[in-house]
Amino acid sequence: MEPNDVSRIVKRYWAAVVLLSVLGGLVAGLFALSIPDSFRSTSRLFVSTQRGQSVQELVQGSTFTQDQVLSYSELATSPVVLDPVRAKLRLTTSTAALARQISVNVPLNTVIIEVTAVSGSAADAAVLSNAVSDSLATEVERLAPLGPKNEASVVLTKVSPANAPNAPFAPDTKVYVLIGLAVGFAVALLYAFAREVLDTRIQHDGDVARVADAPVLASLTRLSTRRSSSSVMLTDPQSSAAESYRLLRTNLEFMEVDAPLRTIVVTSPSSGEGKTTTALGLALAVAESGVRVLLVDADLRRPGVAGRLQIDPGRGLSSMLIGQADVAQAVVRLDAIDVLPAGPVPPNPNQLLNSAAAESLIAELGRQYDIIVIDTAPLLPVTDTLPLSKLADGTIVVIRTGHTRRTQLRHALEALNTIHAPVLGVAMNRVKARKRGAYYVQDTGVREEPVRPGDARRRRASPVPVASGSTPAPR
Repeated sequence: MEPNDVSRIVKRYWAAVVLLSVLGGLVAGLFALSIPDSFRSTSRLFVSTQRGQSVQELVQGSTFTQDQVLSYSELATSPVVLDPVRAKLRLTTSTAALARQISVNVPLNTVIIEVTAVSGSAADAAVLSNAVSDSLATEVERLAPLGPKNEASVVLTKVSPANAPNAPFAPDTKVYVLIGLAVGFAVALLYAFAREVLDTRIQHDGDVARVADAPVLASLTRLSTRRSSSSVMLTDPQSSAAESYRLLRTNLEFMEVDAPLRTIVVTSPSSGEGKTTTALGLALAVAESGVRVLLVDADLRRPGVAGRLQIDPGRGLSSMLIGQADVAQAVVRLDAIDVLPAGPVPPNPNQLLNSAAAESLIAELGRQYDIIVIDTAPLLPVTDTLPLSKLADGTIVVIRTGHTRRTQLRHALEALNTIHAPVLGVAMNRVKARKRGAYYVQDTGVREEPVRPGDARRRRASPVPVASGSTPAPR
């Protein structure tokens, strides 16, 4: 996984990362507050020998003391030292429990014994440390060999008595909170990476590249307003959403330089992914170049173009395929584009679209229009799209970001490849707009209203037709 992928995953799940990190810190902080305070106090004993008057004897005594000091430190937590402490302080805890409250340390190359006691009370910690030191000193003097005058040869002198600490040493709330934040952040990362691995929904271009060699033609911007009956190309042509359709048109211009695209099928793996919106937006974007464009609604099961543009669906493609209407009767002429609605829903849509009549009709319309954009049924539920994709110059597969799964896209492309239908690429729909483009495009937030025949607005751009060399036919 590339570093950019890690950054992208963190940005995508930033809310979960922040929430779990804060939650971890909060839980750790509350846990720290629930732990009783612990106080620590330390007393220091100096180990010395009473033997010897000469320098040689003193050196020997010092060596003896350094050799024995570690043994004395181990003696501090033994019952022989702690039992007198329990009796003196009238403690009810066991000797083993008391030993866990005591820790002994001997600094390197010294004859100092540090006795540290831990207790829930600052005063009790100091009293306990001093009591253990006194008991240890008494026991060492008793166990040490006697000198010439029947005196203990080793003496432990308290050089630093234990004092009650001003503040507890545990729990350290800051440390607990930092650990909680770190644990929460780690859990959030594991959650994000698990979601990334297990979630097969397509979120970005890299997901498309995992399952297909087809290029991503455009990322169609998600509209900030409610769904409209028409197209953002008509209602808000200066928005970033409209510019994304123009980018799709521009990218198609570079697909086939020697053989310009004349017939383009727009489909999707399943329903609800925005194929009709994309087909309408693409047709209007191409029409800005000054060429004559026909939008055909070939989804004979659930047609949507007529409803979007609020035109009469009484006659359309199905009427022409059974010979009940001609081009003049079925095609609805708008200011921007011509539209061939689906017409009445037939009982046998696949048979009609896979007929010789459909092939002849596409050829006839190709002679009258520069560009034909065909909105078809989804690929996975039915096979209505396949015969049209085989007749067209290319097919665009529309997917919905965060909705379409990788397996759905792979199966849809495999269906097209099986019949050797040319696939132009993938259009990613409902992609979140990037603010960095706001200098060049305007999201005006205009409320989209239905567009009726004859009311469509046309925005002229520099003539860059998809099918180069063609001449617009008169209206």
